[in-house]
Amino acid sequence: MRYAPSLARRQHMIAFLLVGCLSMLYAELFSGASRLWFFDPWSVLVTFPLYMVHVIFFFNLALLTARTSPVHLYFWGMLFALYESWITQVLWVGYTAGQPILRAVGGIALGEFLGLVLFWHPVMSFIVPLLVFEVLILSISADNAEEKVVPSHFPFLILTPRNKKVLVFLYILGSIFMTVSYQGNILLGLTVLGGTYGMIYGLYRKARMYQVTIHSLHVGKKGLAFMTVYMVLLYAAMFFGFGYQQGRIPGPMPIVTTILLYIVIAWLIFSSRPAEESVKVPPSLIAHRVSLRTYRTLVVFQLILICGLGIVYLVVPFFMEVAFSLLYVLICGGGIYLAFKAFRLRNSQNEEFLKRMYSEISASWRLD
Repeated sequence: MRYAPSLARRQHMIAFLLVGCLSMLYAELFSGASRLWFFDPWSVLVTFPLYMVHVIFFFNLALLTARTSPVHLYFWGMLFALYESWITQVLWVGYTAGQPILRAVGGIALGEFLGLVLFWHPVMSFIVPLLVFEVLILSISADNAEEKVVPSHFPFLILTPRNKKVLVFLYILGSIFMTVSYQGNILLGLTVLGGTYGMIYGLYRKARMYQVTIHSLHVGKKGLAFMTVYMVLLYAAMFFGFGYQQGRIPGPMPIVTTILLYIVIAWLIFSSRPAEESVKVPPSLIAHRVSLRTYRTLVVFQLILICGLGIVYLVVPFFMEVAFSLLYVLICGGGIYLAFKAFRLRNSQNEEFLKRMYSEISASWRLD
């Protein structure tokens, strides 16, 4: 479907801002890295565009190369995560710039690599925002669903018991990370979440008005070129203006290793078979998708959780800090598991695999 240029521009802008807010929510807020970001000039002018552009850029590369399945997106998300080397240098010097959580291997902080590159950014910064974006799109209208979302994503958009458990876990994870990072400040947690969810809902209403779909995130050659120039300038400015000036570049070894990581991850992407996205989504499954009502329930659940965890932190902060540490270890292990599984499945993202997933879900619920 073709739209007038002005309408198409509005669709793109709404889609860009919506996916950017979702990435900020799940990457920055759930980790506790950002606070009242919508009032902070640095966050608005640097951090928000960083996440928004990275999501759009790597998703467009996925579309361009037909590597769009969640397995492929995981690898694209690993490339996304490597900004933590050039821009923040966290992968080189650790979270505190004192010393890494574990030892460094080839100049790369192992604990930070496992947590950020294998789990947090692929999942929370990239895949989850795109999937939630698609949940919101389908809540507008689920007619011709395969034209509005990526078909290989649909098994993750259905409210199966497994998907429900994953959603609840991620919200508990994010709430604990936020509580510890905000030191139990309940008002801060409620304000930043309320403000961000409010923006997401406002953009969702605009998306409904302008019939936004997942394809509204698609840009042409000029858009990709613009984002490439932006990213190169941002990476260079932060590498030299922040990393080099602050003495956060520990020699050539981490730079060489980071470049090798780009090569290895790119090889994993391009040596894998393209995703086959021509399978029609079974109508019986569309009715059981994650709905806007379900998403609202998760939001309310998190707001209540922030209050409860904030009280626990104020009473026994040690307990929450231990929970924080254990969860970080858990996501490091989860990152290793996801990397292994993505490697194993990278060449099986075809119609047969997708149909089998649909059949298994339908059979488990006896929907057919």
